[in-house]
Amino acid sequence: QPILMLAASNDEVVSTAAIEEFAYHLRAGSHLVIAGAKHEILQEQDRYRAQFWAAFDAFVPGTPLFK
Repeated sequence: QPILMLAASNDEVVSTAAIEEFAYHLRAGSHLVIAGAKHEILQEQDRYRAQFWAAFDAFVPGTPLFK
């Protein structure tokens, strides 16, 4: 199953480096770090939420995140 992993670069709860390491090993996954965001991305500023939803919307119909 394809997986989309989104991480916040300024997360103080979860290790962004650990998320990136895990995502690196996914066979069918995409990974994006949202620069400047903290742990609760969907409760952040509009600019961070917009990046989250853009990545989500691109991923759900099968559009590649990174071309």
